[in-house]
Amino acid sequence: MFQLKCELLWGCPKRKIAVFQTLPRTFTACFAATVLFETLLASSLHAEPVKPVTQHDPSILNRYINMLDAAYPCDWKDAYDLSGNNTLQFSKDVKVLEFMCANNLYNMAHLYIRIDSRQPNNAKLLTFERPKHEGNDNPDVVFNGVWDIKTGDLTSFTEGRGLGDCGTYEVHKFTSDGYPQLMEFRAKPQCDGNYVQPEKYPVILDRSK
Repeated sequence: MFQLKCELLWGCPKRKIAVFQTLPRTFTACFAATVLFETLLASSLHAEPVKPVTQHDPSILNRYINMLDAAYPCDWKDAYDLSGNNTLQFSKDVKVLEFMCANNLYNMAHLYIRIDSRQPNNAKLLTFERPKHEGNDNPDVVFNGVWDIKTGDLTSFTEGRGLGDCGTYEVHKFTSDGYPQLMEFRAKPQCDGNYVQPEKYPVILDRSK
């Protein structure tokens, strides 16, 4: 039975010898194939690190400004004149556009639009997961986002106030198909005048291990 399942799943060769002789080899071959399959599957979940490419093309903003305004009212035209947008190409067909705008002096809003060239009219604003009752209330927005080109992490620090002594810290990774996944979330809700590096805030959620 074990050998039959192995043949169906992994194509292990039949052996016309005693079961007690074939089982160790069959088990070894199937186990190795299983490990390889799981490794390949895991490696495909997250995209390889992607370097953002900056663009300054007003027609790009005009195409999506209504979507941006609906998610986070801001002066997107002025912001675009200053920063443009970043483009992250995850595959031949899938890319993500990053737009930035600020309504105050210490929190810059980042919004991300996913585009699939196979369905160019179905561009969608990406949403970001947070633990319940934690973080900002707008799942469309990441504040003060920073890309780590070496790891592919998108980290963000939402300042609770201008002193920077409280807030939340997040780490997201993108899948190879251009969707964000929350990997780590930390929070320091007490605005007590004591500055702590955001990456050392108390852990609320950690999926990195």
